[in-house]
Amino acid sequence: MKTIIIVSDFSVESFQVAEKIVSNSAEPIRILFTHLFHVADDIQDLLFSNYRKKEHEFVSQSFQQDCETLKCNFPDILKSIRVEFFYGSRLALFKNFLDYNQADFIAFSESYGIPKLGKSSIDAMPVIRKSGIPLINTDEINIQIFSDIENAR
Repeated sequence: MKTIIIVSDFSVESFQVAEKIVSNSAEPIRILFTHLFHVADDIQDLLFSNYRKKEHEFVSQSFQQDCETLKCNFPDILKSIRVEFFYGSRLALFKNFLDYNQADFIAFSESYGIPKLGKSSIDAMPVIRKSGIPLINTDEINIQIFSDIENAR
């Protein structure tokens, strides 16, 4: 079983990344949606902030329902789907996060990118490119499928 990390803004476009991965997978997978946030430098912010609760508001009820529907539609392929946030600003911490979650791949859509959710969001593309984990650009999945169809003609 493979674990696919999807760095997400919890939008329809982010869900479509998961949908493409699941519908094109030949083996069971787990999906973990995440978003990368800076950790506050100020001790006051760290002690009195409720930022970890606030971020869960970005995950809409419709996004959660879409994920449950995807899981129901592909029960043999999609074994679990979770949302977990990453808080930190160092590559080594992100690599630990990936290792802890047993990440095999990171999936994204290059045409959509990874929009920030707020001022504390990290620009995720440079971080995931340096992570050392193989990347899956779901934009290329369609290109490959259409190329295979064209070559068969």
